[in-house]
Amino acid sequence: MVRIINVDAALTDAECKSLTGTYLGSDSYETIISEDCDLYCEGKPVFKFRRNSFHTETLKRGWDNCKYMAKSSRGRGASAGPIDPESVYWKKRDIYWTQKWSAKYKVKDRKTGEMKESKMKVNNEVASQPIGYYGKMDTLGLDLPCRLSHHTKESLHEFHEAIPYFQSIAHNYKELLPDQYSSQMERAIQNDFHIHGTPFSTVTINRNFRTAVHKDKGDFGGWACLSVLEENKYSGGLFVMPKYKIAIDMRHGDLLVANVHEYHGNTEIYETEEDKKYNDENPQQTYKDNLEVGILGLNNRFTRLSFVCYLREDIINCPGFNKFVISMKNSKRLPQWIGTEYKHFEAVNGKEMDYDSESCNKMVSYHNIRRTPQHLGKVGCFLSHMKLLKHIVDNKINKAIVVEDDALQVNQLPEDLLTVDRFTYLGGFIMNKKITSKEPIQIDHKTGFNMLDEKYRMICTVAYYIPTYQIAEDLYKQLMAMKRWRAIDITYGNIIKNPLYVYPAVYLEEYGESQITNVKKTKFANEFYKQS
Repeated sequence: MVRIINVDAALTDAECKSLTGTYLGSDSYETIISEDCDLYCEGKPVFKFRRNSFHTETLKRGWDNCKYMAKSSRGRGASAGPIDPESVYWKKRDIYWTQKWSAKYKVKDRKTGEMKESKMKVNNEVASQPIGYYGKMDTLGLDLPCRLSHHTKESLHEFHEAIPYFQSIAHNYKELLPDQYSSQMERAIQNDFHIHGTPFSTVTINRNFRTAVHKDKGDFGGWACLSVLEENKYSGGLFVMPKYKIAIDMRHGDLLVANVHEYHGNTEIYETEEDKKYNDENPQQTYKDNLEVGILGLNNRFTRLSFVCYLREDIINCPGFNKFVISMKNSKRLPQWIGTEYKHFEAVNGKEMDYDSESCNKMVSYHNIRRTPQHLGKVGCFLSHMKLLKHIVDNKINKAIVVEDDALQVNQLPEDLLTVDRFTYLGGFIMNKKITSKEPIQIDHKTGFNMLDEKYRMICTVAYYIPTYQIAEDLYKQLMAMKRWRAIDITYGNIIKNPLYVYPAVYLEEYGESQITNVKKTKFANEFYKQS
């Protein structure tokens, strides 16, 4: 049973704003929500709260991969709370200026060794870090492109492993607020700077962070999804919306979908005597913190990880890719992996063609398969890629990613792929150009972009990148001028000069049945750049 509450605002926006940067206590709320609940004001939703929203395995996956991600930060603004010069952190520093939640302190000049006044304003140091994507930044003398955050790249494996947890949050969001979810998802998929399968670009992870009153800004639509993971016992940490005098007791595995453009904050997070007794008997071994640093909230033996999932407003301005998946109409394997960011491009069904057609006569095959479905499949595949090249040219499409529907994305696209100016393979196998050659293949891969040695070719067109429509036009003209065709991967290998390939692969061939040969693919097909 979901509790439905309709309320009037208890405070004005101006009154809430006056609370910015202050901590909330028991006088900031009149009602504590600890059960499934939907809150409305003037007929509009304010939040939807659900207890125990995730499977145990999902929670474990979130915890195992995110427990170390809440690194310290001094840039959390008003949410980090008022500056206390007597706190452990600030006692170690020579403060010369404070204003509410910001402070400046003296630092040692690297050249003279003398103390000087720093121009940078900082906030209380808290364990809080956004992971995922940032938009373009040109502040502090930096000119940074749209990108994965530095901290995300440092924990890239854990980030990827945690994505099913974020996807589960997104699934719940869709169920609770489908209109808001759809609006956000439609915006998110306009480029590639979002967490796969979610409408989120970014997740802020907090550890034992009691946020002061603030409202979020810079996110699209105002709606965010919040969840909590815990280890050991604590009390407090209520999520409070002072405008409505409502507090929510969010605990392990709960989900809150809320309008975070409303002012909000947390009550104190602390241990009761009962909590202390439990924590004494169950010592936490997860962290080895240097408590002398004085980072707020880390001098506790419990862990409260809170997650805020949202879509950054500035992400819309990031350049994106045009993703195409080539697939037969009504293909059974298409829904298995394709996301909404891919445009379905209908393949040519070669097996419906006449063996004596001009296209079939142009295709070179071994004599024993010349009049078999395999030959027709090769023709259909070739024409499908040609058809897509023409589509790219006719519509002047740049930054095109082409994948076949037996592709499986296993890695993130390189951040700097957008800057690449030549044809780039995103998957396939490196082979000798002379198939009969027994010369061993010697490849020294480096992570990122590699030039394909002219002695080798890439077999398989599972996925590739065409940065400009002019490159597509050149390829198309070359294909049209040919009197004889080979399989599309062999042909590309013959005519494309100095292509790049990405290592490790972004896409691999998925196990399954080939629509060209009608044979089952083996594990060999998934060994990227397999030497043969």
